[in-house]
Amino acid sequence: MASTSGGIGVFTWMTLIGCLVLGVVLSSGWIVAAGLLLMVVGNVWMWRRCELFPIEKQAAQAANRASWAATFFAAVFVFFG
Repeated sequence: MASTSGGIGVFTWMTLIGCLVLGVVLSSGWIVAAGLLLMVVGNVWMWRRCELFPIEKQAAQAANRASWAATFFAAVFVFFG
C-alpha cells in the first residue's frame, strides 16, 4: 500500500507541475486544463485499483509522524538548501 500510494502521489504532483510548466512555457491554458483533467482521472483510476486494507492505529500514527518529519526536512532543505 505504501509504495502504491507513494506512486499515486508522485504521479499527481508530477502531472500537476508538468502541466503548469508546459502551460506557462507555451502560453496555453488548454495544456493546463488537459493536464489537470489527466491528473484527476488518473488519480481516481489509480485509487480505485489500489487494494486497501486496515492497519494498526500505532502503525498509522508512526507513518503519519514520519511523513510530517520528512515534509519538514524537505521544506527546510528547500528554503535553506
